[in-house]
Amino acid sequence: MKPHWKPLINIIVPGAGLIVLRREWLGLAVSLLFGLLAQIGVGGLWLFPAAIPQRVAVAALGLAGLVWLGAQWLTLRRIKSATGPIIEREILVLCHRADDAIASGRFAEADDLLLAARQINDEHPVVNRKLAESAARAGRRRDAVRAWRRVKALAGDPESRAHADRRLHELRERCP
Repeated sequence: MKPHWKPLINIIVPGAGLIVLRREWLGLAVSLLFGLLAQIGVGGLWLFPAAIPQRVAVAALGLAGLVWLGAQWLTLRRIKSATGPIIEREILVLCHRADDAIASGRFAEADDLLLAARQINDEHPVVNRKLAESAARAGRRRDAVRAWRRVKALAGDPESRAHADRRLHELRERCP
C-alpha cells in the first residue's frame, strides 16, 4: 500500500483518506459529519445569518475544524498500522504458506491465503505475482490473465513488467 497521496486527499476531503485506506464506513461518517457541520457554519455566517444564530454557526465551524483534525489523525494512524515491517512480515508469512499449498497442489487453500494477504495490501507486487502464478497452475486462464495484467500495472521496474508480458503471451499462445 503506497501511502504517499492518501494524507493529501484527506486534507481536501476529510475522511476520503480513510475510505481509500479501507475504513469505508468511518471515512464516510467523518466526511458526512464534516460536511454537515461546515454547511451549518458557512450557511449561518454568510448565506442566511437570520435563520441560524451566530453562536450556532461559530460552534458548527469549530466542531467542523475538530472533525477535520480528527480525520487527519485517524488517517495517519491508519497509515502507520497498515504499513511497516510487521505488516510486511505478515504478508510474507502468508505468501510462504501459499507457496507450500501450491507445491502440494492445494490451490484453493493457496488462493485463500493469497487473498488474505491481498486484503492487507492489494498493491503488494509479490502477492499479486503469486496470485497470477497460482491461477495459471490451477488452470484458471481468465483469472491468471487478469492477475498478470494487475502485476504488469503495479510493476515498478521494467524487468517485472517484461516478465508479466511474457507470462501473458504464454497464456495467450496456450489457449487463444
